[in-house]
Amino acid sequence: MIDFPIGELLDDSSCLIWLERHLHVDGFKCPRCSCTERRLFRAQGYFPAYRCRSGEGYDTLLTGTVFAKTRQRPATLVLLLRGMAKGEPTARLARELGLSRKQLHTLRQRLQTRLNATAPTDVMVGNAFEADERYHNAGKKSTPHRDPRDPPRRRANQRKGHGTSANDRPPIISLISRETGEQRFWVGDHADRRTCQARITEHMPADRTPLYTDEWQSYRGSHPAHATVRHGAYEWARDDDGDGQREVHGNTCEGAGAALRTYLRAFRGVHKQYLHLYVATSEAIVNAKRVTPELIQRMCIGHLPAHTSYT
Repeated sequence: MIDFPIGELLDDSSCLIWLERHLHVDGFKCPRCSCTERRLFRAQGYFPAYRCRSGEGYDTLLTGTVFAKTRQRPATLVLLLRGMAKGEPTARLARELGLSRKQLHTLRQRLQTRLNATAPTDVMVGNAFEADERYHNAGKKSTPHRDPRDPPRRRANQRKGHGTSANDRPPIISLISRETGEQRFWVGDHADRRTCQARITEHMPADRTPLYTDEWQSYRGSHPAHATVRHGAYEWARDDDGDGQREVHGNTCEGAGAALRTYLRAFRGVHKQYLHLYVATSEAIVNAKRVTPELIQRMCIGHLPAHTSYT
C-alpha cells in the first residue's frame, strides 16, 4: 500500500481544539487545584502554556498525558491517534508523519500500555456468552538470539496442537456477550483449565446465563449453564431447546478471532512480550466502535496500575 501523508492538509488550530475537547471533556482545569480560571502564561511552540489564577506553575493542554512536553504539531498528534485507531503499521505511520520509527514505536507503546492498564474488569452484561481460545504465532521479533539453546523461531510456525508462550504460540482467550457485543481478550502463557475458568468466573454473571464453547477440556465445569458444540464431530451449531434456532455454537467468537488475526497481521509479526498490548488495543477499538473522548482519555491519560491481568 502506498503512503499518503496528509499532515500538511490539517489545520493546527482546529486540531488543537479537537485535542482539548477530547482530552478535557469538562474543560481545561488546573491539575493541582482543579481551578478552571486561567490566563495565558507563554505562547510557546504549538501548545500555549497557561497559569492558574489561584496557584503557581503553568501547564499546557498536554500536561499529564503521554504527549507532555512534546514538540510535535497538534495535527501530528491527531493523525497519530487516528493511525492507532485504524491499526496502521508503525513503519508506515512513521513515514507518513515524518517521525523516526523508534520514536513512533515508543509513543505507540505508551498509548497501548494505557489501554491495557485501563481495560474493563467488571462483570459483563448479557443473556448468553461465548468463550474460545486461539493461538497466535509470536516469537521474539528483533531480539538477538546469541544463545544457541534459544534459536530464533522459524517464520510461518507450523507447530500443531494447542500452543503455549514457551513454543511461540501464546493463547488468546476470548469472551463475548451476544447481547451487547462486548468482546474481551486475554493473552496468557497457557490455555489450561485453571486459566480459562478464572477468566470466565471473573467476567461472567454467576447465574444460569448460558455459556457456549467448543469441546476443549479446559472449559469443563467452568459455568453452571455450559453447553458445548462438538467440532471434532464436524458439528458447528446445534438446537438444544427445540425452538428452531441453533443457539449452541461459537461462531461469534470465531468471527471475532478472525478479525483480531486480521488486525495483527498488518504488523507483520509481534513480539510475544508485547502481544498483550496489541490485543488490548484491538479490544478497546472494537468495543468503542468509534473514536470518543473516553477512548482518547484511556489512550492518553490512563492510570497504569489499574489493570495487570493481561500478562
